Amino acid sequence: MSPFFFLAPTVVLLLLSRPATAREWIWIVLGVTSIAVLLRIPTTLPEQTLRAAGAFFTGAYVVAALGGTFPSLLTRTLIAIGVAATATIGWFLKLGLRFGDLEGEIVSTTWKGWRALFPSFGLPETPLVHSEVLVSGSSSPTATELVQELSRATTTMGELYPGMVAIYALLGGWLAWEWYHRLSRHPLGTPPAPFRTFRFSDHLIWALVVLTALVLIDLPRGAEVLVRNLLLVVATLYAARGLAVVRSAMIPAPRPFVVLLCLAAVPVLALVPLGCAVLGVADTWLDLRRRVPPPQGVAP
Repeated sequence: MSPFFFLAPTVVLLLLSRPATAREWIWIVLGVTSIAVLLRIPTTLPEQTLRAAGAFFTGAYVVAALGGTFPSLLTRTLIAIGVAATATIGWFLKLGLRFGDLEGEIVSTTWKGWRALFPSFGLPETPLVHSEVLVSGSSSPTATELVQELSRATTTMGELYPGMVAIYALLGGWLAWEWYHRLSRHPLGTPPAPFRTFRFSDHLIWALVVLTALVLIDLPRGAEVLVRNLLLVVATLYAARGLAVVRSAMIPAPRPFVVLLCLAAVPVLALVPLGCAVLGVADTWLDLRRRVPPPQGVAP
């Protein structure tokens, strides 16, 4: 996760809360120093985009947090993401950049990394599109399959970069509010609710349905990229909701059992987000946490 989405909002919120303790000032100094060091590192276009989006997000996030109009942390964060996305698009237009420039640089940089990591497989100079994979006659079936998989993963990474940045912002906004209320002696606003209570409007299911349907039909390139990125963000929200259900169900479980369960999930780690998303969708209708009340002494 980009540290800008966490450090910058935390530092600004602490400064606006009139810090008076050594702990607050230590974290402010550490945050400002870390940001200053990171800003001095040479960057590529994707990293510059991440920094710009982080700056726009920080401003919108702090204004939304202090305005008091939106009590929900998720609502405030999503609004800040929308503002940051709009401002970043404007920044691109101001500089004469296109999404293709960003996508192309992500794909190029990532593919160079794969070629350096797997030199013995003789990967082509550029990722190959869909099934049009050209491999030399001496390449093994394993190498051919690797080229195909890496090509798909690399092009998908470039296409879904905006959605991944939005996910960074979601996580950064939640962590910033959580740590701000832990560090500040006189924090503004209400403290964040426990993660196990995380939920959102059940009506969002219609966005998931519509976006999934749109992914299955042919759309213009720009619309297709937009729909896929929005679907990634919405699916992530449902995965987080499903994880909150699991967290709530694990409260009465012995700690050794939880550790064993986590270890058992390692071989199928790639399927865990999908399973959590399915659980989050099911929670929309079944309200699973109401069916499994927390143990005595634990607030619901």
